[in-house]
Amino acid sequence: MSRVLKIGSRKSALAKLQTYLVLDALRKKYPDLPVELFFREASGDQDLQTPLWKMGTRGVFTQDLTKELVDGRVDVVVHSWKDLDLDGHPGTTILGVLNRADQRDVLLWKKSSLDLFSPTELKIQTSSPRREYNLGKFLPKLLPSRYKTSALIFTPVRGNIQTRIRKWMESDSDGLVLAKAALDRLLSEDFPEASLLEYQEIRNFLNEALDTSSFQILPLSLNPSAPAQGAIAAEVRSDDLWSLNILKSFNDSKSVAAVEEERGILRSYGGGCHQKIGVSVLERPYGRVLYRRGISDSGEVLDLERQFSETPAPAARALSDCYPVPGEAVKQKRVPLDSENGYVLAVDGQEDRILSSENLARLDWLVTRGNAFPQLDPSLKHEGLVWTSGLKTWFQLAERDVWVSGSLDALGEDELPQDKLFGKPVHFVKCTHVGSTEIASGLERVLTYQVRPLEEHPDLSAKTHFFWMSASQFDRALSLYPQIRDRNHACGPGITFSHIRKVLGESARLSVFIHYESWLQSLGLKEFEGTKLGNQTEKNPTEFPA
Repeated sequence: MSRVLKIGSRKSALAKLQTYLVLDALRKKYPDLPVELFFREASGDQDLQTPLWKMGTRGVFTQDLTKELVDGRVDVVVHSWKDLDLDGHPGTTILGVLNRADQRDVLLWKKSSLDLFSPTELKIQTSSPRREYNLGKFLPKLLPSRYKTSALIFTPVRGNIQTRIRKWMESDSDGLVLAKAALDRLLSEDFPEASLLEYQEIRNFLNEALDTSSFQILPLSLNPSAPAQGAIAAEVRSDDLWSLNILKSFNDSKSVAAVEEERGILRSYGGGCHQKIGVSVLERPYGRVLYRRGISDSGEVLDLERQFSETPAPAARALSDCYPVPGEAVKQKRVPLDSENGYVLAVDGQEDRILSSENLARLDWLVTRGNAFPQLDPSLKHEGLVWTSGLKTWFQLAERDVWVSGSLDALGEDELPQDKLFGKPVHFVKCTHVGSTEIASGLERVLTYQVRPLEEHPDLSAKTHFFWMSASQFDRALSLYPQIRDRNHACGPGITFSHIRKVLGESARLSVFIHYESWLQSLGLKEFEGTKLGNQTEKNPTEFPA
């Protein structure tokens, strides 16, 4: 190839880094392709005071670069896709390149602020109307109880990641909301230009800031992201087939489909940075998940979580065919284990061993439910992270004044941070119950409680539709009623699904639902239409139909 591919981008460190990622992919696929890079400031980089939604102009980070593309000065422009105008530009084509990074927001907190007990207010910096609206609604439930009475005050902040962190650290604000993808990329050393002095200095600065901070990674089910957050786009002239063909080879079709759906939803509400609307689409092996939350210009409150399953469950004929309906599951007592001499640590394929409380306090904990939280001696301080399987457990621990840093958001253990988080090593153990070690898991497990049934198991012999909250619940039922093997089963994603699939085989009728309530509504029964549902063991007689 003799033609030089000219790539343009903003000159911020993050924008250049994203361009370097594209360049690295090009070098690997087309090692003989000559490439030139061009970096420039965008108009949105020059005014660091006015919130974006007040600027009154769309594409403040992209329009200058798009003009250079249209004028032929560059062949490709690399953008953060979320910065692009929803309506596009005539004569150019947008391609999604490389895999999408984490879509979530992260909320950084100064440790010095958290040392205060029950402050009258907590100041959080963000210039995003979406973040301010959604955080104002759910954040009090995620904070430890000592902050429940603290008023949340939101203040604007502008600039690149480093500038915003510096402004935050020098201010009297307590928290700062950022896109996790931006932090992840700037902390990464996994690109050839990572050794440049500029990126070494940025990593050092970010690590110093993180050392004095605590964080909460905000779940998408409560705080959907800006459409396309975490995705990189390449803009190319539509008539430049040579450049289009090169960039198409890096097109991530699943990310593109998700981003286009997110942007389409925001467009239907008018678009623009002023919108208080978050939209996130997740593509998972078990199907697509859509979160949409916020409030539209017309005052419509958006509060949607929807799963589109790859293996939908067939409709049930009658309520009596289903197990469990709210209030029907076997009631159990969860009894904490005596930990005076340490905790049992179970690892697949190895003999159990005793883990001292001192060593457990140094590890990161995945807490499967509120009862599973280890009860350390008050003289021991937990030094690791606390993660939860779902939001209910997060809320429960927050009520007990526990700091939780993140959640699997009921999406399964594949969502757990691996190896490193914000540049720091992580070592998670799963805090769970006696009996769970019979189920294969890639995680080390710490046994913190045991389960004792409080009543006889109901007769399942005539049931046709089942939802299993755990693999052990399924195993016990199958041992009592082997005839249910070939019926319709459902469960959440993760270890439970993997275990049931292994036991029943690939041809089994097994569906995945993120929530038990979603399964109930999928049954096609009038009893569950438009109804606020109870859980498996607690039936709300005022809201559940008789």
